[in-house]
Order: sequence, then C-alpha cells, then structure tokens
Amino acid sequence: VQLAYQQAGTAGPKLVLIHGWSGSKKYFVRNIEALAKEARVYAYDQRFHGESGSPSHGFHIARLAADLRDLLQALDLTDVTVVGTSMGCTVIWSYVELFGLKRIKNAVFVDQAALQNRAEDWQLGSKGCYDADTLANLRRQLNVDLGSVADGNAASCVSLPIPDDIMQLTKQETLRCNSHALGALMADHTQLDWRPVLPLIKVPCLVCAGGTSGVFPLEGTLHTMKLVPDCCSVVFTKANHWLYIEQPGVFNKLVLNFALIGNNNRPKVTNIACP
Repeated sequence: VQLAYQQAGTAGPKLVLIHGWSGSKKYFVRNIEALAKEARVYAYDQRFHGESGSPSHGFHIARLAADLRDLLQALDLTDVTVVGTSMGCTVIWSYVELFGLKRIKNAVFVDQAALQNRAEDWQLGSKGCYDADTLANLRRQLNVDLGSVADGNAASCVSLPIPDDIMQLTKQETLRCNSHALGALMADHTQLDWRPVLPLIKVPCLVCAGGTSGVFPLEGTLHTMKLVPDCCSVVFTKANHWLYIEQPGVFNKLVLNFALIGNNNRPKVTNIACP
C-alpha cells in the first residue's frame, strides 16, 4: 500500500509524527512547521487515512506497525523520536513488540491508555468505546453517518478554543476515511492490552495527558508511566485529547526539548496550565 508523507526541516533531531484513529498528518498542521525550525519532521497518513491507500485488508494495529517499519526503512531513518497521538501510541507499542527498538531513540505518547476496553483488573480505559456493545454502536454510527462521528470526536477531544478553520480541517480529514475500515480497525484496536509490552520499551519516553480528556480518564493515561522503565509525564491540565492542537506552542517546545535531552532532570510528573 502507498503511504503519503511529508517532510519538513533540514537539521536537528528526527521526529516522526503518528496520528490517531480517523485523523491524518494534517492534524499536525499546528506542529509541523514550528517543529521543523529546529528538527527534521516526518508526518505520514496511516493506511485507511488521508492520502494513503485504503486496501481491503490490514485492519490491525500490527499491520499499521509494519507500515511504520516500512516507512522508517524506506526513508532510512534511525535514532528517531516517535510521537504517537491516541491510536498512534499503540502503533508504536506494537512496533516495539514486533520489531524491537531498532531505529527508535525515544518516544512520546499523547493521551492513550494501555487498554481501551474494560476488564476485571482494568477500569481505566476509553470513556466511549470500551466493550462489545459500545463498539457495535460505534460501528453502526460509522455506517449511518460518518459526519456525526466526526462531530462527536470534536466534542470529546477539545476543551480549549481552536480556530474554526482547524476544526473544519479535522472534520474534513475524518470524512475522507472509509467507514468500514474505521470500524474494523477500531474492533482490533479497542481490545488490545498493551500493559505486558510497555515494560519492554527501554528508551526514554514521555506521556502527554489531557487533564480534561473526554476520551480517557487521566489515571488511565498516566498508568503508562508506571510501566515504562524510563518515563515521565506532562499533564496539560486544561487541555483535552487533542492537546497538541489546543496548546501547540507548549507542546512543540516540550517535544523538541525531549527529543534533545530525553528525561534528563525532568520531574516525574509536571502539570502545565493554560497559558
């Protein structure tokens, strides 16, 4: 399958931006150019999203992780800082499980719990899609009215003011997706438990959590920090699931700093309020 990507910047650390479910590389419109002033930035559309191919197979996080592997190999990228937002985090986790840490220097995880579904020992997953019934409801809604799903995303993912043109862009990118593909992909995504994998990520990692996230409880997102050996967390106390869109200046500065120095002298948990 063909993967569409864009590259910006000519010097500095290498950043690979990985969008979430129903998004695209354009979700990083408030990040790419700013980051590119001090880094080499790569953003791509995952299969079934944006300008990338939408085949009749591959509705699995593992396949998306293999796509990431193929992209890194094709571009000959090593020592990269991978930045996953939402489902993009699980693509990184799957990559580590399948291919190890080759090519990865460190990683940023933006507002994603280690398991979306609820389980006997886990009640910290998704607030919206967390069992067979809620998944079935989502898949029905996707087939009936993709626009309402896009509107629901915005309602659940944003707390701080965002320019109207950016909000329109996020909806337009969701509407480009294939409804069946989104449903099938979510069916795989929501039931995967990454807790056993997280301790294997033995590179510096940074969790960015939305303090007002409508998608995950804060405790669920921060639980990743407890399982990854070298991991710190930053809580954007007033921001939501799309914190990188809501507070791009703070997010961009944080990612650049992390890409350069990792967690050196970084507090285990930092709270950032609205500027």
